[in-house]
Amino acid sequence: MSISQEVESKINIVELASRYLQMKKAGVNYKALCPFHTEKTASFVISPVKNLAYCFSCHHGGGPIRFMMEIEKMEFGEALHALAKEAGVELKTDYYKERGEKTGDIYDMHRIATDFYSEEILKAENIEKLNYLLKRGIAMETIDRFKLGYSGNPRELFARLKDKGFTEQNIIDSWIFVSPGRDKFYGRIVFPIANFAGHTVAFTGRITGTWEPKYLNSPVSDIFNKSAILYGFHLAKSTIAKEQSVIIVEGQMDTVALHQAGIYNAVGISGTALTKEHITLIKRFTKKLYLCLDGDKAGVEATFKSLENLYNEDLDIYVISLPDAKDPDEFIKSGGDFREETKKALTPIAFYIKEGAKRYDIAEMTGKKAIWEELKKMLKHIKNPIEIDAYIREIGKILNLSTDVLYSELKSFREKRIIDEVNIHNKFDRVELLAGYIRLYVLFDLFLEKFQYTLDDGICIPSFFVIKNLFSKRDIQGKNEEITHSEDTDRFSAIELYIEEENTTLSQDVITLKFLELVGYINKLCFEQEKKALLSDIDPNSAEYIIRHRELQEKAKNMGIKMNRG
Repeated sequence: MSISQEVESKINIVELASRYLQMKKAGVNYKALCPFHTEKTASFVISPVKNLAYCFSCHHGGGPIRFMMEIEKMEFGEALHALAKEAGVELKTDYYKERGEKTGDIYDMHRIATDFYSEEILKAENIEKLNYLLKRGIAMETIDRFKLGYSGNPRELFARLKDKGFTEQNIIDSWIFVSPGRDKFYGRIVFPIANFAGHTVAFTGRITGTWEPKYLNSPVSDIFNKSAILYGFHLAKSTIAKEQSVIIVEGQMDTVALHQAGIYNAVGISGTALTKEHITLIKRFTKKLYLCLDGDKAGVEATFKSLENLYNEDLDIYVISLPDAKDPDEFIKSGGDFREETKKALTPIAFYIKEGAKRYDIAEMTGKKAIWEELKKMLKHIKNPIEIDAYIREIGKILNLSTDVLYSELKSFREKRIIDEVNIHNKFDRVELLAGYIRLYVLFDLFLEKFQYTLDDGICIPSFFVIKNLFSKRDIQGKNEEITHSEDTDRFSAIELYIEEENTTLSQDVITLKFLELVGYINKLCFEQEKKALLSDIDPNSAEYIIRHRELQEKAKNMGIKMNRG
């Protein structure tokens, strides 16, 4: 029996898959929605007899190791080692060193640093730092669970990493140190940030005194993208799947506080709002999501941005609004019952109206009309008619307004918006709008990354000279300087004004998606021109035509373009 066979024989595929999927019994097997492609009918089968998890639609999955590789985006060796540790099988090899991969080194350095910080906070000379956490109500069990630590001896950590075979440049490139002997998190309580698999990929350092900044974070790196990682998710995912709900809070302390209180389905965002990457991850485990961000102005704005990113995501969404604008950590420490507040959670509509009532008197007709104008702007993004119906009924009930009137108003609003958009697009074609996005949001680099052709190729499209001129001016003036207005200042100003008005209530993620749709449109136009040039003078019945046509089909597939016949 090989090592991989021995490991797989000791791993229960049903238990392993249940950490990632919502499964239902189906005879002797289990079924789930496939985590590797979007589907509405479950085609992912988990067989306890064959110890196999496999999708019969997209053909992803396999035994425990293959499943782990695909679900966690791991290499074979990494998945083997992760499962071997769980199965209690000792492996005699270091797969990172065998492969000579830098990523492995970075993971190893972060693991060693995590262990070092955890040791440091327990030393007698650092008892004050440990007491800081204990006085905040964080028990030793929770400190161990989250591997909280302290950075008090950077030179010793640096020496330890060198003893493990890492060069000074390796250590500095890991972003744990900014120079030899100078730890980025020195003098701070350290919160390790783990990825989905539980490997440390970054740190947050928190002060215990009054100096600034209060928090210091690892930068984005090869192994850390804060827009895709939820703090504590590796600890919470099994509870999220079991309880079929997730609670989203801000940052580390709120997450730790909730776990300390026995609420193990809580995870934290590291940015200002929930992103599309976060949502994709969450949907693999549950359809119910609670937002409980801070109650201050910034927290409320982050809640609104998160709700925008949750439009049309087929999730049951609720907002927990804690009394006195407290955050979860403060609320729990003041003796509050967080589970009880979860039962009082608001729907998105109720939250919008609650916040709107701080600005308008919704008991008066003027207040009702004012908040309805805001709600219409939110409802215009909702596509599902059942969802719209539920929201309209809720608005009518809260504001004491006729649902028939609200439906009529929303219908007129949407029709007017469509007419306005048609008029705008008659004035500004999509290439001009794309140019407006590039300049307004400084998306030059993203455009070059996503545009599949050269700027010279784009000249085949009417109006593309507008985009090419933008890049010419940037090249002349320097990449980091503001692009000055051309002779068409008024027209460009009008385009930018239109874009700003359209995107006023949208988050940056949604704006980027709109931009990428426009890039996709000109990619398709260029592709059609390329296809015409390659096929127009060739006999459709010839072997050359068939070969070129297949090559174009493959290119269209890679670009996400539906290739027209001919």
